[in-house]
Amino acid sequence: MTQFRKKPVVITAITFDQLVTHGTERCNAEGRQSNIVNGMPWSFSYAGHPITHENDDCYLIPTLEGTMKMGRDDMLITGVKGEIYPCKRDIFEATYDLAPADLEQEIQAKADKGPRVTPAALKDEIASAHFFTGFDGAAGAAYNEASPDGVLRQFSFEAPPALSLLTFCVLVLRNGFTVIGHSACASPENYNKEIGERIARENAERQIWPLLGFRLRDELAR
Repeated sequence: MTQFRKKPVVITAITFDQLVTHGTERCNAEGRQSNIVNGMPWSFSYAGHPITHENDDCYLIPTLEGTMKMGRDDMLITGVKGEIYPCKRDIFEATYDLAPADLEQEIQAKADKGPRVTPAALKDEIASAHFFTGFDGAAGAAYNEASPDGVLRQFSFEAPPALSLLTFCVLVLRNGFTVIGHSACASPENYNKEIGERIARENAERQIWPLLGFRLRDELAR
């Protein structure tokens, strides 16, 4: 049996209220104000698809699988091929995270009134990055034990194969402090060096955010 891993996909999504706002704006722009009843647009297009009002708590959404209902607690997703479909909010929140670039844009639009830690500031704190696997670490420890004076000597060691699936990233910050992140691959056939290092680095960078946040808050409190 061949195993497959789902590719990362970036989608767009809006809430019920955002759909209502979009429909209202479309109706007003098209001179169809009579199509808005009690503040609810009754028919309009979204992403090239016709949307129909069923009641004030539900819109009918044309999907690839047929007409589906979108309620007030649902999200409306636009897929990679332009298809749209509603999704329950709890399922949406368990499945999707806000894309990093979009998160930064949202912060800039809604919460950029005072000093804050930015992604660019975080990157500037990193002086160097170092990657190694658990197997590399075991080999290095065995070498140091056999050659404490730095003179290369023959040595041997045993390490479980699983250590080769464990990737570490050590980030040295410009003040000399270090943070570490790691990634572990469950299936050997899925291991990819580039992906493992990327995930390990992302996890290491997450350790920097609270450090910079504390430093900024400390400066603001003085």
